[in-house]
Amino acid sequence: MQIISLAKRKSGNWQGNWKSFGRSVFRTGDGTFHHAVAPVLFMGQCISLLPVVNVFSVNFRSTRFKARSLRCVISLVYLLMAGLYSVLSIRWYIRRGLNISYFANCIYMVVVYVSAIFFFLVAMRWQTILGAFANCERSFLREQYRRLAQGTRRSLVWKIRFTGFTLFALAMAEDWLNFYRAYESNIIQIETCNRTNVTLWENFYLREHPHVFHLVPFNAFTIGVTEWINRCMRYTWTYLDIFIISFSYGAQFRYEQIFRRLLATKGMACPANFWSELRMDYVAVSELVTFLDDHFGHLVLLACANDMYFIATQLLNGFQRRRALANYIYFWYSLLLLIFRTITMLYVGSGVYVASIRPLHLLRNVPSKNWGIDLQRLTDEVSSGENVLSGKQFFFLKRQIILAMAGTLVTYELVLLDQVKKIPDTALDCSYF
Repeated sequence: MQIISLAKRKSGNWQGNWKSFGRSVFRTGDGTFHHAVAPVLFMGQCISLLPVVNVFSVNFRSTRFKARSLRCVISLVYLLMAGLYSVLSIRWYIRRGLNISYFANCIYMVVVYVSAIFFFLVAMRWQTILGAFANCERSFLREQYRRLAQGTRRSLVWKIRFTGFTLFALAMAEDWLNFYRAYESNIIQIETCNRTNVTLWENFYLREHPHVFHLVPFNAFTIGVTEWINRCMRYTWTYLDIFIISFSYGAQFRYEQIFRRLLATKGMACPANFWSELRMDYVAVSELVTFLDDHFGHLVLLACANDMYFIATQLLNGFQRRRALANYIYFWYSLLLLIFRTITMLYVGSGVYVASIRPLHLLRNVPSKNWGIDLQRLTDEVSSGENVLSGKQFFFLKRQIILAMAGTLVTYELVLLDQVKKIPDTALDCSYF
């Protein structure tokens, strides 16, 4: 009887976890960043990132890094295997002779692996990060802000989850196109090189992962491990931008709430305590932005540098002459997705600064008869504060950076176009190693 009841309890817990997952994804929630970002956090854990437990817990304090957990073990194993995979890949590219394509692959390996390490460090501080959001959001969950949020079509939950799931779905389509492109190139190579001593899939994996299979035996286990590492690394590239977009929305949305509250009181005579309370709310969001810039500036720097470099190299690859039509489709889709993803990340990140100065026009239009010391302090805080995310203070996420990156890319592309005819078609290469 005890065994049967224990089995039922475990079964009920399993079903309850999935039900709580579904409710967490689709219900509106309490309006906190913790609730809004939970599915995005779970998405990262599916690719061996951010090993924190109790992601969908109602209380953010229970969502924390736990060294003795299955998620942490999986992340550590992934970091170990991905590091070995990256070293073998870079070693093979150097032995083959670095060109623009091989050098881009080396940069990709380094950036993705460093990103995985950064995410592991972020997971270790995740409870502190959620605590900073909770301290800021305490006043924004009160009735005066909730009442204004009822008329808005796009909540914080909707913005973070819709953007994250959309970009991840587009990345999955890109991954499928890349697999199909490699498959088509593999068929062309078999026909060109007249291979009869290997099967189709053996030739495929020997050609796609030569740095692995010239050292380890070719079997189902090594194929599975290699594919797992390769898939996680490919999606980490996209997840880096998704993560930056998520916490940028978290800060931007609070500034927007302050603006909507000011807009609701436009033309009304507000008491002094109203302006004092509003100023404290604004300061709380500004402190959150400073906190996010200190903790995630290295991720912003890494993402911007990586995206800008790969837009240039992917544009170069799009002009290559290839025998397989799938190559053209993949490279142009990958390029357009990368540009879209980069612009989205920069636009949302720079939106934090735009939202922070948006109340200034309303504050300056307050009649002089309603002016007071608290209103003056709030106006000074909005006009003089630099509430902006940055890449470790090397650059700041403002709208001008989108045009600056576009100009830099045009300059790089004019240099790289000279190398278009120097990259050979790997589909015609009959050697494995």
